[in-house]
Amino acid sequence: MARPRSQKVIELKEKLIRRIEHGYYQPGSRFMSNRALGQRFEISYQTADTLLRELVTEGYLFRKPGSGTYLRGEASLLTGVELILNERAKREGSFGALLRDRLVQGFERVGIAVKIRWDSPSLQIPTDSLPVFWECLPLPRPSVEVGRYCLLINQAPPKGLSGAYVDAVSVDDHSGGIAAGELVSDRTETRGVAVLGGPETDQRCLDRVSGFLEVIPKARVYYANSWFYEDGLKAAAFLFKQPPKVVFCANDRLAQSLVDYAKSNRIPLPKIIGFDDAPVAEQLNLTTIAMPWAEVVTNVVEVAQKRIAGDTSTGSSRVLAPRPVLRASL
Repeated sequence: MARPRSQKVIELKEKLIRRIEHGYYQPGSRFMSNRALGQRFEISYQTADTLLRELVTEGYLFRKPGSGTYLRGEASLLTGVELILNERAKREGSFGALLRDRLVQGFERVGIAVKIRWDSPSLQIPTDSLPVFWECLPLPRPSVEVGRYCLLINQAPPKGLSGAYVDAVSVDDHSGGIAAGELVSDRTETRGVAVLGGPETDQRCLDRVSGFLEVIPKARVYYANSWFYEDGLKAAAFLFKQPPKVVFCANDRLAQSLVDYAKSNRIPLPKIIGFDDAPVAEQLNLTTIAMPWAEVVTNVVEVAQKRIAGDTSTGSSRVLAPRPVLRASL
């Protein structure tokens, strides 16, 4: 005699049906496998298999031999991308503006229509375009709660069920911080070293700083309230109360603020290494840890092409390593 079904399994099946009926999952998209369903909801592989078979029999799902289980209905077609950016990308000559222009060129080069929009609390997620986000925190929830795919640039995908619909292309900031520490260690003494970080609430800043401290753990650390030049000037005033011999700046704008503060106050300029390789880095002749511009754009365009072509596989994450650019400042 078969064991009666537990209340947990009964409620789980009802939840899955409600989500399918109310559009939580995208029509035509791949559904969770037995293993993924079991891990997500903490049920056995056999129970997950039984639930999926029942949902197929009842018409909510269908199976493609050798491919997997899918939602009924036609997958919505994407006609292009919407590049949704933090307003920092409006600042000409900034890292964000350069990335914006290169992404637009990359999409247009392969024939993908692209629109630029700016992040805001009232942002509406497009239904006929793939949203591509840069520095939109937190990630707009509607893009993942209804099973629509989206693509993140330099941001980790969310954990849990919604992560299956999120692709990400990012740079390994922690590795970049280690590379900066190794450059300092190889090219100069490691006494009197300071770090000028960006906002302490930004994980990228924390990753860059922690990577650097793995190599030079005794470095003094200061933080600006943002990545912007103006806040860098305020932080520089505290940093130079005990003038360092070498400074690692967690982005190139902060390095610019450090240089300008030292010059305006007639303070001897320390050796400096930045991060990003924004246009200002070349102007300053600044040694920096470069974002791999071409590789980021290439990977973003490849992922977008795949989704626009109708790919419904689970979300992927591509992490790229930054590289050093040696100039005169270190």
